[in-house]
Amino acid sequence: MEILSCKELNFSYNGSDRRTLCGVSFGVQRSQVVLVVGRTGSGKSTLLRLLKKEIAPVGKLAGEIKVNGKAQRDLTLLESTQLISYVSQNPQTQTVTHNVSSELAFGLESLGIGKDEILGRVGEMAAYFGIEDIYSKSIDELSGGQKQLCCLCAAVVQSPQILLLDEPAAQLDPIGKGKLFSVLRRLNSELGTTLIIAEHDVQGAFEFCDKIIVLDGGRAVCYDDRESFLRAAAADESLRGYIPACARAVMPLGRTAFNVRQAKGIIEQSFKPSQQAVQKADEDKKAQYAVTAQNVYFRYSREDRDVARCLDLKVKQGEIFAVVGSNGSGKTTLLKVLSGILKPWQGKVTIGGKNIKAYKGNSLYRENAAVMPQDPYDLFTSQSVRNELDKTCRDMNEKGGYDELCAQFGIGGLLDMHPFDLSGGEIQKCAMVKLLLTKPQVLFLDEPSKALDPQAKAVLGQTLQSLSQQGRTVIIATHDLDFAAQYAHTCALFFDGKAHSCAQSREFFARNNFYTTDASRIARNVFPSAVTVQELEAAVRSGDRL
Repeated sequence: MEILSCKELNFSYNGSDRRTLCGVSFGVQRSQVVLVVGRTGSGKSTLLRLLKKEIAPVGKLAGEIKVNGKAQRDLTLLESTQLISYVSQNPQTQTVTHNVSSELAFGLESLGIGKDEILGRVGEMAAYFGIEDIYSKSIDELSGGQKQLCCLCAAVVQSPQILLLDEPAAQLDPIGKGKLFSVLRRLNSELGTTLIIAEHDVQGAFEFCDKIIVLDGGRAVCYDDRESFLRAAAADESLRGYIPACARAVMPLGRTAFNVRQAKGIIEQSFKPSQQAVQKADEDKKAQYAVTAQNVYFRYSREDRDVARCLDLKVKQGEIFAVVGSNGSGKTTLLKVLSGILKPWQGKVTIGGKNIKAYKGNSLYRENAAVMPQDPYDLFTSQSVRNELDKTCRDMNEKGGYDELCAQFGIGGLLDMHPFDLSGGEIQKCAMVKLLLTKPQVLFLDEPSKALDPQAKAVLGQTLQSLSQQGRTVIIATHDLDFAAQYAHTCALFFDGKAHSCAQSREFFARNNFYTTDASRIARNVFPSAVTVQELEAAVRSGDRL
């Protein structure tokens, strides 16, 4: 029996004539795992929210949604709450209490469950998710990834039959992503929880999903199993970015793999090991440095430990420099210290060869530096994207001039929308346009590729490369290792208050076991210099077969 079904679902937001969803129909069997993919703005978040009527967006809805064979509109609030839980792509908007322990208990308290049972269920779930270390913390103390885990745990503790997940791994580090999808797999296999997951980074869920829905312009252009999806994606360039590295690696061989282990085995059984080793880059002793940190220490309060300690860092002019590390390691704090938002209690930071303390007023952020925060919504205060961009141009004494950037990032149709009505990926693109209008020499970007579809990531990466060629510098904090491997010149691991293992990106990813790409894991025993999926595909086509 289908636990959930949609029939000819059409939806338009209030005040808009454009259909966000058009004739979407599908059915989900009990305990299935369904992966929802599609370009930024294709309707994934809207679809998931419509499936839980308490949080459904306001607009014109036509069609039919059934849960356990019952029309959704006939479900009581209690029935809907008990049957379906939802985790938003933006944890900032989902937390309702001040600390983690009360957040986990809130939903159960709302259902009228007794205190002893709540404590037992919350304790069990905190242990299951491995978040005991943040259980007593304030929500405000958590990193974005820790907030995401907190929201997920709060949703699962209610024992829903259906769990809706909108970009659940977007703010998690690589190790956290692995743990997350391991937990989701256990929820499905051990508890029978039905999972519907919207994701751009498909590898985590691809290994154990039953069906894949592809949304394009609000239409479900594909709803099939993994094998059928791979055949369709291989023939459609627009879907190619959704094929995980494990499958793309072996496609030229006419084989199929659903995880790294399978792909690694096929590659190692098919090719002679390459003799080409990873080349270390020569040090450029004449390099000019755009950003430096010397013996920097920073802590949030006198009682806290230092988030940055004895930090020394040099970023070359024109370099794309990526910082990776675990959730809560201090990557966001590092960007704020380097960009002058936070002041170190000891040490020196320079931008453009000048001590940031010497920049007066707002001069540091006028054509010198620009910062994208972890939550890009924080950059917007106007009632529409257009008003925000106009305001930025006035502040820079520029007359218009953003049409080309809007076309480049594909946000022309978003200009008259309120920023808070945009999806996570849409606001990321709008934020990039706003920052680029300030013509910065140094860009500090916190998770710039999160919530972006493969095509939008490519546009972002190519834009950063173009800025680099103009001599401008980009420093990014990211969990997106594939993006860093493809576009960054240099990478470093932020750990224990310092930037460790700073190296040319290919060398960095080729030597790491966990902070590396799936392509490198698959290829390293045969093609050690291949760290991106594009490099691996090329090596497979030209490698020496056994």
